[in-house]
Order: sequence, then C-alpha cells, then structure tokens
Amino acid sequence: MKKLGEVFKEVAIKNKLFRKLYVNTISKEEFSNMIGKPFNEYCEVTNFLNGTLFIECDDNIYVTELNFFKEKIREELNKKIGFKAINKVVIKHRR
Repeated sequence: MKKLGEVFKEVAIKNKLFRKLYVNTISKEEFSNMIGKPFNEYCEVTNFLNGTLFIECDDNIYVTELNFFKEKIREELNKKIGFKAINKVVIKHRR
C-alpha cells in the first residue's frame, strides 16, 4: 500500500494544477525551516508558476543575501519535493 505523500507526488508529476498546489505547499513549509531566523521572519514563498518559485522579502538586505543562495534553495526544495519541479528561483523585494 502506498503512503499518501507518495500518491500526492505521483499525481503532482502528472497534473499541472495539482503540481502547483503540491509545490507551493511543500515549498512554503520547507523554505521556512531551511533558511531559519531571521530570514523566515522577513521572507516567504509567494507563488510557483511554470517552474519558477517566487520568494518575497520585506527588506532588500534579505533579498541580496538570499540571492547568493538561490541555486542551493532550488536544489534543496527539489529534494524535499521529490522531483525536479523548480527550475528557477526569483527573489524580490515585497512592495
């Protein structure tokens, strides 16, 4: 018998709408854990669209810092998701 998480992952691979929901949910949870304080207090995943994950921060200082780790963030989140869903990470200042 398959675990529910495995079934969700399989459906996310096949269905574009479900993939967006799945990646958004996993990314928001894991991103917060991954970056730790103080970043998780000022930055958050806001959207996932066509393979691009969007992260917004309240201050340009955090945007600059996180831009150094964009590739690492992408790799780690793809590992947590279980397949290569995120092709690009965009980090910007929240308006």
